[in-house]
Amino acid sequence: MLSVAKSILADFRTGSSLPVLVKTANGKKCVIKWKGTGEGTLSNAVEWMALHLARATGIPAPSPHLVTITTDLFDKTRDPDINDLIMRSLGTNLGIEFIEGTIPFGAQHTSTIDSTLRNIIYLFDVLFLNIDRTDHNPNMLIQGNRLYCIDFAATMSVKMFMTGVSYSDATLLPLIRRHPFYLPMELVDTKEFVIHTRILKEIIRTLPNEWLTDPAVNKENLLAGVTTILAE
Repeated sequence: MLSVAKSILADFRTGSSLPVLVKTANGKKCVIKWKGTGEGTLSNAVEWMALHLARATGIPAPSPHLVTITTDLFDKTRDPDINDLIMRSLGTNLGIEFIEGTIPFGAQHTSTIDSTLRNIIYLFDVLFLNIDRTDHNPNMLIQGNRLYCIDFAATMSVKMFMTGVSYSDATLLPLIRRHPFYLPMELVDTKEFVIHTRILKEIIRTLPNEWLTDPAVNKENLLAGVTTILAE
């Protein structure tokens, strides 16, 4: 459901894209991934797809939302960098559900995570070439006893379907060895990993057309590409 960002509650200085925490008109708190950054539109599309796909496999991840950014957020007293991003990101942006009270995942938490869930997370990241989940940067959060996976913008298979640019498996697959849940593939159980075609089509249907900046890339190609991965 599309909602409008009404106010900025905080900004995060942990990366070059300067994400912010907003409150929307329907009362949700979301972290905004600006479409006005370098790869913003593409990054929004990739993460929207990957988050939905991950959640469809049973991976606990924050829910993605479509959030409209308007000039009403502009404030002369605010950091000029944020104001610049507001003006370059007018329209539909990716909002990620903000989960209160989380702490970063650490190696000490591994034994508390169910082995089946670890298997599904690792298998998803291998199949879709999500190269940005590593021992040093796990992109996972802990809330009490619950795990959440975040930051799927580096899911390279989805990015390849979006851009038509190919990346070598020989280059990307070795990066997966840095995964906190790494296992040799012969030990990975694939039977728990299922995404039904109906759900996949619905995920692709909800992808905003304004994020598909390359007219040569369409939703049919995306469906075909993801279906091929799931059939492997």
